[in-house]
Amino acid sequence: MREIVVPTFVSMSQPISRTLEQLADIGVGLVELHGDAPEEHVDLTDAATIEAISDVVRGLPLKVHSVHCAFSRPSEAAWDISQPEECERASAIRNRASVIRATAQLGARHVIFHPGVRSCGEERMAQSRASLARLAEIAADAGTRIAIENLPPNHLGGSLHEMELLLEDLDPAVVGFCLDTGHAMLGENPTCDYVRALGRRIFAIHWHGNDCVEDSHHFPQVAEGEWDGFLAALDEVGCHVPVTLEAAPPAMTSLQDALAPVRAVLQAGARPDQCELLPSGRSHLSGPPRKARR
Repeated sequence: MREIVVPTFVSMSQPISRTLEQLADIGVGLVELHGDAPEEHVDLTDAATIEAISDVVRGLPLKVHSVHCAFSRPSEAAWDISQPEECERASAIRNRASVIRATAQLGARHVIFHPGVRSCGEERMAQSRASLARLAEIAADAGTRIAIENLPPNHLGGSLHEMELLLEDLDPAVVGFCLDTGHAMLGENPTCDYVRALGRRIFAIHWHGNDCVEDSHHFPQVAEGEWDGFLAALDEVGCHVPVTLEAAPPAMTSLQDALAPVRAVLQAGARPDQCELLPSGRSHLSGPPRKARR
């Protein structure tokens, strides 16, 4: 049985307190605070804002399970820990450190970080690794954890190999992996390759789909069993962390109605036959079928 986490970006056009109240009203018990729209939603670097959110959460039957650090607002440079410019990178580290402290204050299990931006290369990788090592020390002192998210291709962290490099020297008790299924579907490594390789380091899962061309964040469709292999892979490695549905519900469907079938699938668990090989030789554990790139 896996729990569902709902990101607060499902409603960013209103005060965060109202969003939390509405989520609690439909029975959501775990939320992920999304920090990439501070002027419209929540500024995770502002101490007064974090204290106000804490007060609201204490009065509701839900918890802040995780925090998603900003990555593009007000600019990518404000958060980019892989950039070569030392002064700007130091500023980005300070910004992220403030979000780490907010995560601890909110009692969240972890903060999710992007390792870089749409720029790759050995220098970028080295800077990101060094920055993450420093941030890991800050997280350990604060009493919380970091989950590094895999990104789409052409971004730092856009492949399984790069995610393994980013994680290899970091304390697994403090720094783990956020598996983003939609980002993995855009790359060359099937989602379940990430599960098998890094399953024991998974702190978080961002679950959404796409057409294998655009990062469109489609709500997971579970009726036809297309995600059975992915869920079975998680069972195979013993990963039962809560799953964040990082997508808005389909048009004309309420969030409450959209959550019902997903919750049923997550609570049911995987069937034994989901690990058998298909006649083609491809395992059900290879994940959702991939469409040809256009």
